Amino acid sequence: MNKGEWVVVVGRRDQVEEIDFIQKLGYKVVLLNTVISMEDALNADLPVEVDLNDEAAVLRKVSELAGRCRIGAVYTCNEYRLILGAKIAEALKLPHVLSVEAASNCRSKARTRALLREHNVNPVAFKLVRTPAEALQALARSEISLPAIVKPSNDAGSHMVSRCETLEEVWQAVEAIRSSGANWVGQPLEADILLEEFVDGPEYSVECCTVNGITTVIAITAKETAGMIETGHLVPAPLAAEEQKAVEAIVIQALKVLGVDYIVSHTEVKLSAAGPKIIEVNARMGGDQIHRLVEAVTGYDLRKLAFHIAAGGTLDDAPRNLPIATSAQIAFLLAGQSGIVRLQREAVGSIEGVQELKLLVEDGQRVLASHSNYNRLGYVIAYGSKDKHASDHVRAAIDALQLTIDAWQQPQDGGQAEPIGKQPAVSCCKPGA
Repeated sequence: MNKGEWVVVVGRRDQVEEIDFIQKLGYKVVLLNTVISMEDALNADLPVEVDLNDEAAVLRKVSELAGRCRIGAVYTCNEYRLILGAKIAEALKLPHVLSVEAASNCRSKARTRALLREHNVNPVAFKLVRTPAEALQALARSEISLPAIVKPSNDAGSHMVSRCETLEEVWQAVEAIRSSGANWVGQPLEADILLEEFVDGPEYSVECCTVNGITTVIAITAKETAGMIETGHLVPAPLAAEEQKAVEAIVIQALKVLGVDYIVSHTEVKLSAAGPKIIEVNARMGGDQIHRLVEAVTGYDLRKLAFHIAAGGTLDDAPRNLPIATSAQIAFLLAGQSGIVRLQREAVGSIEGVQELKLLVEDGQRVLASHSNYNRLGYVIAYGSKDKHASDHVRAAIDALQLTIDAWQQPQDGGQAEPIGKQPAVSCCKPGA
């Protein structure tokens, strides 16, 4: 791909700065999005508003643009737009791109599960159901046991994913997905709903690069969760050599089975007593600022690596910086209950190793309990050195922040609301060393 050619960026994801770094590499950017902010409109070389849920309209628009612009690559790291991006690349007849079939295999969790089971890639027990009654029948026949996971096949960000301990919780979780009808971005939900075995064990994500059928593991990230919500990530994951080898092997096998190629991928794995098991495969780089953690420790910027591959590059000639940390961690802040936020923002400024404190709330603000990755309260990022692990810096920052949620109750007689309990913010600060 030659400098000066155009790149189609599909559904820009917040905080990823695709437009800026692609332009700095010498390319022009066509930005396709359903709604484009004034800032993005001013930054893109050609901003185009089009309903991304209307694939036919998008493809018509791209065909029109191709008559005016020499388009050399399509780039997206937006989970919801992976299939669309693959279809655009296919329509433009671009070489060395993720296929529509592979994008669909990863985007649909039902297809992922079916293919992994078909090829015996340490499969997870699952059943596709469409009604609460079908889910309870599967449990009654012992096809799946409690606790169980219920989740939509084509949503993301842990949205509507539930760990269910009882039959009533299973019924409610299936009904909630069934009655929703659409995912986070308004795409129709697949009719099939996943009822899965709960896999017990620590969770990891594996950040990989696949070019010409050869997959290289760039990093393994340790994950912390509160229920189904991700509360933190740590690079590198503290794994024994044999555990690391087993995790890498199953991920490489899964990517091959799903047909993944010419991308940076993000695969979530749990290390169970029966060995590593695939939770889901994402045909794009990881979110939650994982790219920053990986770059700090390995020197690879996953955003730029993904674009480098989309533009025809390989891992051998990919850009790479010198690592600047021996460990890197992000801890997310959650509201475990609805109430009023209390925090001490200024106290974090002098904490060693802290790279960023991002707060989406202010002291005194009312918030609802966090129910998915989409309504967390903020995060802390810290880098470690040979003398001190990143988790130590994160823990110090969270302690200094003193973030709590005060719950209040309104008396039935209409009097003044009264405090009924204070709860610390949920966060990840587990030591990695």
